[in-house]
Amino acid sequence: MIGIVAPSSCVPPIELKLGVQLLKESGLSAKVHPQCLLQHSYLAGTDDQRAKALFEYAIDPSLPIVWAARGGYGAMRILPILDQLSKTKKIPKNKLFVGYSDSTALFEYVQNKWGWSVLHAPMPGLRSFLRFEHDEWKSLVAFAAGNPLAEPWGDLRLKHVGGPRVKRSISAELTGGNLTVWASLAGSPYFSKAKNRILFFEDVSEFPYRIDRMISQLDHAGGFESAKAIILGDFLDCKDSVPQMLKKMPKLGLNDLMLKSPQAKDMQPLRKTLDEKKVIIDLFKEIGEKHSIPVYAGFPGGHGPGHASLPIGAKYELSGTGKLALQSWTWSKT
Repeated sequence: MIGIVAPSSCVPPIELKLGVQLLKESGLSAKVHPQCLLQHSYLAGTDDQRAKALFEYAIDPSLPIVWAARGGYGAMRILPILDQLSKTKKIPKNKLFVGYSDSTALFEYVQNKWGWSVLHAPMPGLRSFLRFEHDEWKSLVAFAAGNPLAEPWGDLRLKHVGGPRVKRSISAELTGGNLTVWASLAGSPYFSKAKNRILFFEDVSEFPYRIDRMISQLDHAGGFESAKAIILGDFLDCKDSVPQMLKKMPKLGLNDLMLKSPQAKDMQPLRKTLDEKKVIIDLFKEIGEKHSIPVYAGFPGGHGPGHASLPIGAKYELSGTGKLALQSWTWSKT
């Protein structure tokens, strides 16, 4: 039985209903917490309501899997409340938390504080949950059930894009998730170290300069120190944004109406539009070279177009050819 809660933004009810139906058709029954349909500003209920709903399902022994309904924003707000709630009752270990995007704020928490396993995978309150490729869905169901490990990315070879190449295979725990959320935790008690770990990052709808800012923040906070490798997933809709500037001096100087209400014909781009994929690669390449960290790109996971499920906190082997192989995971029955 799966328990579905909403630790972040408001949840679209129709999408959630369809997502639960799809889970049921795959043999995974789900219990949806009433909190999922609450609204408080842009959140799925107040901080207390969201934290208590997650905690209620966390201590429920009949729910071995807790799945976030959707992301958005808000999960990091409830971490201090979860700290307080965790002091009152014992949390059952050996549960699985499933989610991605804003749920990244909960990944390290449920692993380190509660002893849970984590699966980076899409959520039932999103339309993308209904558009899985067959192999991706089959693998997600297998991962959730703890069945023999099946890697949806198969024999895919990741592309080396920066830092030293992996000469011998790297064997290490993988962590990370959404870059924006991961960077926002830097400097807080909930920020996690990269030492001896493989870092995985993906994101959506962030301009390249914002991604640059996040990477710089992580770098200043020691977020890449002693990392074994960096793996990049999908960075969806992260197109460059170019400001506009005046084409010529206004005829009437500072009093010209063109300064107050410029027309499109009066403006032109400040600079050329950058290739966002190249910029993002170059930013991580810079970090890889600075800290001697191998950087590989091309993992088909994140907000799309790929939706491969990825166990977080599991041990992986990254070969010199870029093959990523899952070695062990606490949730697996094998």
